[in-house]
Amino acid sequence: MTVKSVPADSEIKERYLTDRKEGFRLLYQKYSSRIFAVCRRYSADNEEALDYFQEAMLRINHKISSYRHKGEGSLLAWMKRLTVNMILDSIRKSDKTESIEYQKGLEDYSDVPYEDAVQISAEQMQRMIASLSPVKRAVFNLFCIEGYSHKEIGEALGLSEKGSSSILSRARKELVVMIKEYLKRNI
Repeated sequence: MTVKSVPADSEIKERYLTDRKEGFRLLYQKYSSRIFAVCRRYSADNEEALDYFQEAMLRINHKISSYRHKGEGSLLAWMKRLTVNMILDSIRKSDKTESIEYQKGLEDYSDVPYEDAVQISAEQMQRMIASLSPVKRAVFNLFCIEGYSHKEIGEALGLSEKGSSSILSRARKELVVMIKEYLKRNI
């Protein structure tokens, strides 16, 4: 049995130039699960994630000619950036925006102790994050996972820096409530 080697990013780009279909197959084979994971982080459920994923893969296929190879890993970074920007455009254009209002009652919750938080599986935590509103989920993911600043998030979503910070704070408070409820039910 022969083991197929994983093609380098530069090879994938070169393959696109000679055989677009084969280039896309290689790209899909190497990176589809990673791009789907990005889509899943910003989605409420698998169906929405699949919609984002399909749109992202179409855009990647269409815009691959604008990709400039800067070393191994740069293709994935480019694809993630394109995917996140596409999802943010979708959130920005949707009617799912939310006002930045004070949510009474959430201010009383302190952070969940680290020892309790580690008792929650990654899948359960992902479900909790997925249950946040689209804007809260996007801000949480951009700040906590992607490492964007509040200024960058504000620019991407059409919010002020303070607005982004406020939404992140509310998202975290909601997650604390969900974690506490989960721990009460399961410990």
